[in-house]
Amino acid sequence: MMKHEETARGNHRAGNNCAVSVYTAFADINTNPGSIPAPRADGGKCGAYLAGIKLLNDMGKGDTQEFEKEFLSRFGSIKCGELRRSKVPCNDLVGGATEIIDALVK
Repeated sequence: MMKHEETARGNHRAGNNCAVSVYTAFADINTNPGSIPAPRADGGKCGAYLAGIKLLNDMGKGDTQEFEKEFLSRFGSIKCGELRRSKVPCNDLVGGATEIIDALVK
């Protein structure tokens, strides 16, 4: 399962935004892809968080409430601005969101 995290982090290092980086990392198992959410489009929420929720819904797997709970537990917020102010590197948000998704879709 490490492959998704490595792919997501690599996508982000290549210049993709957080949402695109997380969402496209699961192309190998997402059989019902939809449109990728725009970062901060939903009330200033983190793109990695939004992509995680969208992925879980699109795949019909996992629990979005559990995803949110774990994301908040790890990072302290789901808001992009708050996460940036707390100096959480975006690549760590991308990697962390991907780890959580992998655990939920097993």
